[in-house]
Amino acid sequence: MLSRPVLPPPHIRLSWLVPLLAAVTALVLLPYATPQGRTLLAGAALFDATLTTALLVWAASPRQERHWPRALLLGLRGGLVLALCVPLVRDWWGLGVAVLVAGAALGLRGLRRPLPEGFAELDDVERAEASLARALPSPRMARLLSYDALLWPHLWRRPALPEGQHFGTQRGSSVPGTVTLLLFYTALESLPVHFVLAPHSPTAAALHLAANALGAGWLLAYTRALARRPLTVTHRRLYLRTGLHWTASTPLVNVQSARAVVAGQDAAVPTIAVGVKPNVVLTFAQPVRVLGPYGMTKTAAQLSLHVDDPKGFLAAVGGGTQA
Repeated sequence: MLSRPVLPPPHIRLSWLVPLLAAVTALVLLPYATPQGRTLLAGAALFDATLTTALLVWAASPRQERHWPRALLLGLRGGLVLALCVPLVRDWWGLGVAVLVAGAALGLRGLRRPLPEGFAELDDVERAEASLARALPSPRMARLLSYDALLWPHLWRRPALPEGQHFGTQRGSSVPGTVTLLLFYTALESLPVHFVLAPHSPTAAALHLAANALGAGWLLAYTRALARRPLTVTHRRLYLRTGLHWTASTPLVNVQSARAVVAGQDAAVPTIAVGVKPNVVLTFAQPVRVLGPYGMTKTAAQLSLHVDDPKGFLAAVGGGTQA
């Protein structure tokens, strides 16, 4: 037997109608208004449409899912869209204050959430994501911000590593040679173009040079991270790192088996090796979530990787099924 849809109460349905009619009225009047009036009416229409959307989402959500942060986030997005689409309203101090208050309220609420269980034992990339995810509306946004925040410091300092046995992952890698070529071509292209642009537009020349310098800095930081972030085996946890390209950690008891790669047989196993062929395969009792560059993630029950000292690594993780 099909149940009848539950309609919102009359006062909720009316609250949808009022801003919606106001927005439609403003759009209808646009052709008859002065240029300044058109901007004001367009702003009013956008504002009302934002309010209508927030009310629709609020009313259509089940009662147990009607949380004020969700409505506040809709208002925050609507305010930002309004400021981007209607230049005149950027001068309204009230809009700026409302956006700042909404953002601060969401951020403070997030920081009051408890950190996940076992937070102290997570890898630094996982800790950064978990910390930022509390105050941001999207976990992907947290991963995007944490990646660059952790990458650039590799230019001037070494990262803090967990205490345990460390194993390199880049012996014989093609990455250093590739990065050297990219840096050479960057310099070869950016400097002549800079001096060609400078007489015509110093601003364009400076921006072009700055963009190339940032790209070169990113490549150096990425390469140094590959060298300075090894795999780590502690007495309780395994930290899988290929620089900052792939990062994961899991309790050591979750490693079901560890063995050498079998040519042909393990070609389809997801790999975290970068610039070099994998030589070790790990199988997990429970799938492991792997964090990649700029928000990428993958979950795998098996992973292949490259270790500079495969025998020592297999002995450290207790690889009883070595091949």
